[in-house]
Amino acid sequence: MTPFIVYVVVYVSRNYERMNNLSISLIMFLLSMMSGMLNSINYYIIFPNGFINNVAAFNISMFEMSVILSYLLLEGFNGNLKSMNPSHSKWFAALVGWNEVSMAFLLYTLAYGFGDLGILNNSLNLLGASVTNYLFLIPMLIEMISVLFLHLHQGISRRILISLILMQLADPAIVGNSAYVIYGSVLFSIVMIFVIWYVFSYAYTNRERLEGLWRKEINYFILVVSLSILGLIEPVVVSGSFGLKWILFSISMVASMIYYFSIAFRVFDFPEYQRKKNKGEDIPVPI
Repeated sequence: MTPFIVYVVVYVSRNYERMNNLSISLIMFLLSMMSGMLNSINYYIIFPNGFINNVAAFNISMFEMSVILSYLLLEGFNGNLKSMNPSHSKWFAALVGWNEVSMAFLLYTLAYGFGDLGILNNSLNLLGASVTNYLFLIPMLIEMISVLFLHLHQGISRRILISLILMQLADPAIVGNSAYVIYGSVLFSIVMIFVIWYVFSYAYTNRERLEGLWRKEINYFILVVSLSILGLIEPVVVSGSFGLKWILFSISMVASMIYYFSIAFRVFDFPEYQRKKNKGEDIPVPI
C-alpha cells in the first residue's frame, strides 16, 4: 500500500496542473477502495464470524466507495472535474490520511489484538495506540519525505513541511508504555519549540512577500501544534489504557499528516496559482 500512496502523492504533486477528470476520478476511487478494503478486513478480524458481521464488513467498503462515487458524480455533473481545484486537493489529502489510519488499525490488530475491555474502550485504545505506533509512523514518514525530496515547495511551505516531519519523528509514544516516554516527551517539547521558531521567524521576516493563503496555512500550523501540546498533557491527567491516554496526541498526528498533504496538494497556494494560470504566466514552485 505504501508504494502506491507514495506514487499517488508524487504524481499529484508533480502533475497537479495537468490532471483531468479521468486521473482525478481514478485516483480518488482507488484510494477509497483501498481504505474500505482495509477497514472491512479489520472489522472481519475483530468481530465474531457470522452472517451479520460478514455483511457488515462488506458494507463498510461499499459505503466508503459510495461516498467518493457520489462526490465524483456530483462534481462531474457540475463540470468541476476538468482540472484540479482546492476541493479535490482536500479530498486527496483526507483520503491519503484515512488510508494510513486504516492500515495502522489493521496492522495493530494483527500484531497486538483488539483487547477485551469492551468495544468503546478497545476502539479508543486502538486509535491512540496504533497511530502513535511505529507501524503507522514508518510508512507515513516515507510518504511525507517523498514529497519533501521533490523540492516542489519553498519558503514558508517547505519550512512547515520540514517542521511536521521533525514533530512526527520525535513521537514520544512510539516507545510504548515505558519510562522512556518521559524522555520522549521532553525531546518532543524541544523539537516543538524549535519548529515554532523555525516557521514563525521566517513568516515574520518575509511577511510582505508571501503569496497564496499563507496566513491560513500558519493558522493550521498553530492548530496542529496546539493539539500536540494537549496530547502531551493528556497522559498526565487521564488514566486508563495506553491508547486512551495518548488519543489526543494520535489525533494531532493524523491532523498533522492531512495538513502536510494539503500543503503538498496546493490547497494553500491555489489563489496565486490560479491567477497566474489564468493569465498564462509561468507557474513557479509553490512558496
